[in-house]
Amino acid sequence: MKTLKLIAIPLLLLQLTVSGQEYSLKKCIDYARQKSSSVKIAHIEADISSKTVKEQIGKGLPQIDISASLEDKLIITTSLLPGELMGKAGEMIPVKMGTKYNLTSSIKLTQKIFDPSFWVGLKAAKISEDMSEQNIQKAEEQTMYDVSAAFYRALIVQRQLNNLKDILTASGKTLNSTELKFKNGLAKKIDVDKIRVSYNSTNSQVQQKELSYKQELNNLKYYMGMPVDSSIVLTEALPDSAIVFQKLGEAENSFNNRIEYKILNTTLELYQADKQNNIAAYLPTLSFYANYGYQAMRSEFDFLKGGKQWYDNSAIGLELKIPVFSGFQRLARVEQSQLNIEKVKENMKYTEQAIKVETSNYDMQYRNALDNIQTERENLALAESVYKNTQLEFAQGTGSSLELVQTESSLRETQNNYYSKLLTLYIAKLNLDKSRGMLNQFINNLK
Repeated sequence: MKTLKLIAIPLLLLQLTVSGQEYSLKKCIDYARQKSSSVKIAHIEADISSKTVKEQIGKGLPQIDISASLEDKLIITTSLLPGELMGKAGEMIPVKMGTKYNLTSSIKLTQKIFDPSFWVGLKAAKISEDMSEQNIQKAEEQTMYDVSAAFYRALIVQRQLNNLKDILTASGKTLNSTELKFKNGLAKKIDVDKIRVSYNSTNSQVQQKELSYKQELNNLKYYMGMPVDSSIVLTEALPDSAIVFQKLGEAENSFNNRIEYKILNTTLELYQADKQNNIAAYLPTLSFYANYGYQAMRSEFDFLKGGKQWYDNSAIGLELKIPVFSGFQRLARVEQSQLNIEKVKENMKYTEQAIKVETSNYDMQYRNALDNIQTERENLALAESVYKNTQLEFAQGTGSSLELVQTESSLRETQNNYYSKLLTLYIAKLNLDKSRGMLNQFINNLK
């Protein structure tokens, strides 16, 4: 009865899990594209860049400003006038000039006519917008990689858990049968004890694997941007026989497909635009302006009373600014831009070499993983065959309990080795596709 309860517990947990929503790898990735915080942040940054472009365009449109001021002269300014004006030759007469209250308002329109930095700034803003789109791609690629790796890890643990449950069920049946034989005097106590130890060991592994499976699902939900208390079921079978190595082209050309390298190219364009902008600071600018204003001067605060005099003014003109000397600031900015350009170019060379090495290493890892999985698959088939034959021999009374326990332990170990190598193969394939900049193609081929 105790044995049956131990078998029922994992089955009950599995039944509860099945009640969750079903997710394939493609569905997990599609969900992550919508919910992942890193992808959302990249989209927000792209929106910010888009607004920056609009801001730069706005600088080239007419600028209209309205201004107003109200002044209360607590002490009216005193001016000195020649005494000759008042019949007092040779003296300077102090006179308070002006009014206590002054109200002025005006509207001014300004329009750029010639400003080279405007067009360079607009170009830089559009380059920044392109970079934001590339950052979205980079965030999505990293999210796809993380989700795929977490999905495969969870899938492997799920398969290991199912296989352990199969062994546990078979071991439980053998234990019940051996206990019955012992009661009837057809088996030894040591046989029962050996099988019970093996059963308990398998049951402990099942419990540990169930915990691992829940943890892997939580990791998957984290990368997907899914609440951790959500319930999901992985529906996709392990594609161990579907993975076939394909020659994807020469490794040394892979950097052209890598989003990191594309971002460096865009960064180079930004620094080149920045240099052009700093050079443009040497050139003159020309603007048109027009303004219209009203002014009122009162000794008493009676601006709201009718019949009082208001004075208007208006002007149009051109404003030319010619930069002459800035203490070598402009020169320093141009030199900084040039140094940044050289730094990015050097970084691009370094990245090219790093990507070549990375791709070559992942290529070798993937080839090695493919070779290993073939051997481990054969070992697993042999271990399963030996285990079944040993079970049959023990049931017929021609095999020993020691052999049965040993073959069961060997099967568990062989399964662990196989699935460990299989996970290595999946991760190696993901790494190879990512290093070659072809992860999107892999994801797009999912169904």
